Amino acid sequence: MPVREPVSKVHVEPPASSKPTSGKTVIRALTNAAIGGTAFLITCVGLRAILPFPEIDGGVSQKFRFFAAHKDEFDTLFIGSSRVYFQISPAIFDRVTRESGMPTHSFNFGIGGMYLPETAYLLEQILNLKPRNLRWVFIEYDELQTKWSPENQTSRRALYWADWKRVSFLLRKLTGAGTEPLWLPNPAKLRDIMLRQNDEKSTRRLLAFYAAQFEKNYTNVAKAGDVLDYFLSRDTKERSASYLGAAGDGYVTRPNRMSPSQAAAYERGLAAAMAQTDEHALSPYAVEAYRQCAREVRNIGAAPIFLITPSTTQINVAPESTGLAGVLMAFNDPRTYPSLFRSSVRRDGQHLTKSGADEFTRTVAANFVELARAGGIK
Repeated sequence: MPVREPVSKVHVEPPASSKPTSGKTVIRALTNAAIGGTAFLITCVGLRAILPFPEIDGGVSQKFRFFAAHKDEFDTLFIGSSRVYFQISPAIFDRVTRESGMPTHSFNFGIGGMYLPETAYLLEQILNLKPRNLRWVFIEYDELQTKWSPENQTSRRALYWADWKRVSFLLRKLTGAGTEPLWLPNPAKLRDIMLRQNDEKSTRRLLAFYAAQFEKNYTNVAKAGDVLDYFLSRDTKERSASYLGAAGDGYVTRPNRMSPSQAAAYERGLAAAMAQTDEHALSPYAVEAYRQCAREVRNIGAAPIFLITPSTTQINVAPESTGLAGVLMAFNDPRTYPSLFRSSVRRDGQHLTKSGADEFTRTVAANFVELARAGGIK
């Protein structure tokens, strides 16, 4: 019979459990979330860098594309609201400077309803084009606006400029946080915002709105259509001309005059505004935003010039330029410039007729030449 060899017993360790501990699970989940979040943010930044300038209504896109194509032809730029758009004629401005021995070639980048912070964003995009011959940039000087009408809050116009630089100014102003690097919201203002009392009944809604706008803008919401617009839907000449004006210099005329009843109401409002002797300076948030604009203009070798237009809502704005790093030209005093406040040259309290705009442009040009020759614009 065969003899079996004795088999020695081998002790086998049980396999280690493959189930991770709860601590490791949390760490792994957080790591994956961080990687995914970082990849998402990098993708957002990359898309923002390559996507074309968005299709924005009101002539923003048309003027930006035109200026981008002709950026090295202009040495003077005007940017602001309708008080610039319909009231500064580059043709007249250039004629006055040329006849005065200081020739310029200017472009009007005024947009209806455009104020800070949109103005500052659009100016930054214009300067990013690196216009080689730009020497002077006129920037409308007005308060930092924190409110958008409800009907416009869903438009692309209320979204495309909402980067952190612009939104942070709005959040600071709404919470009274000041302009220093360290955010210190005003406790009393925060209490009123939370309780929706005094003048802060709508502030909480505005804070949520601007925070949402920043998130949407940064994550490129609604920008997919811009790619198709860029390749497929170019503006017609007629549409571009409606925003660029007959001369293609960005100026569009508005010849309407006030009716007798409107003129009478305007005269009463003007008298009331002139009776107020107290001047008010712009908020520190607006001034700081304009300082940033001035630095950006100077960074490309141009000179910033701030412009207060002849509007009844601007009469009591103090022409204080301390810390602006730029010249301030103020035309908001009816006593100094009575011809710009006559009811016969007004469309309304904020706007001039065509003849009034012509006169205003000549006055701006004459003051500019005088300042430049005196070395006041550097």
